[in-house]
Amino acid sequence: MSDLKKLNPKRGAQQVIVKASDRRRHSLQHHREVAKDCLRQLLISPIATFMTVLVLAIALALPSFLFTALANISRVADSWDNENKISLYLQVDLSEAQVENYVQRLLLRQDLIAIDLVDSSQGLLEFKQFSGFSDVLDSLEENPLPAVVSVLAKDASELGLEKLKAELQTMPEVDQAVLDLDWVKRFNAILLVIERAIIALSALLAFAVLLIIGNTIRLNVESRRDEILVSKLMGATNDWVRRPFLYTGVFYGLAASILAWLVIEFALLVMQTPILQLSQLYQSHFSVEGLGAVGSIVLLALGLILGMSAALISVNKFLNLLEPK
Repeated sequence: MSDLKKLNPKRGAQQVIVKASDRRRHSLQHHREVAKDCLRQLLISPIATFMTVLVLAIALALPSFLFTALANISRVADSWDNENKISLYLQVDLSEAQVENYVQRLLLRQDLIAIDLVDSSQGLLEFKQFSGFSDVLDSLEENPLPAVVSVLAKDASELGLEKLKAELQTMPEVDQAVLDLDWVKRFNAILLVIERAIIALSALLAFAVLLIIGNTIRLNVESRRDEILVSKLMGATNDWVRRPFLYTGVFYGLAASILAWLVIEFALLVMQTPILQLSQLYQSHFSVEGLGAVGSIVLLALGLILGMSAALISVNKFLNLLEPK
C-alpha cells in the first residue's frame, strides 16, 4: 500500500525515453543471439550442411585456382618479355671464317649490347644430346644445321626491335631473323583468351553459388512460414525477420570460402615439388605462389558477399509473399 500511495494517478501514463547507447547494446545483443542460433541450427544437421558447403567450396575454388595458375604462368611470361633477343640463322654454306668475320662486324654495331655465337658443329652436338637422334645424325655426310647468332638489342621497344630485325634480315649472311618476342606475344594473347574464359566461368559459378544458397534459404523460409507469420502479426519488422536468414547465408559463404582456400593451398602444395623439378630442368628457380594475403581476403570477401546477397534476394522475394492478410 505504501508503494501505491507514491503513485500519482493524475500523471497517467509516462513516456520512457530509450537512450541511443541502450538501443545499440540491445541491437548487438540480438545480433549475437541470432548468430548463435543460426550456427546451432546449421550444426544440428552436420552432414547436410557439410555437403552444401562442399558444393559451394568447389564452385569457389575452381575459378580461384585457375586465376592462381594463370598468375603464375604470367610471371613466367613477364620474365620472357625482358629478353629482347633476336636470333639470326646464318646461311648453311658459310665457312667458319665468313661466320667469324660476320660476328666481328656485329661487334662494331652500337645498337647491340650482347652477341652470342653457336656455330654449326656446336649446334649439332647440342641437338644430338637433347634430341636422341645421334645415330641418325652421325650417318649424315654433312652438317645440316646452320650457325646461329643471338643478339641483344639496346633499344628494347617493340618498334626498335622490329626495325632492327628487318635490318639484320637484309644482310646476305642471314638466312632468317627471328624475334623471340613474337612467340611471347602469341603466348600472351593466348593467356588473354584464357583469362577471359576464366572470368566467364567465374561469373557462371558465382551465379551457381547464388542459386544454391538462395534455394537453401528458400527452403528454410518455407519451413518457418508459420513462425514468420506469427512474428509479423505481433509487429516484427522485415529487418527483424530477415536477420537470421542473412546470418545463415553469411555462415554458408564464410565456411565455403575457408574450405575453398584449404583446397587451393593443398592442391598447390601437392604441385610444388613437380613444378620445382621441372623448373630445374630448364635451369630456372621458379616456384609456385599461392593466393597470398590479398587473394585470400578477396576469396573470403567474395564468399561473404555471395552468401549475403543470395540470402537477401531469396528472403526479400518470399517476405513479400508472406505478408499477413
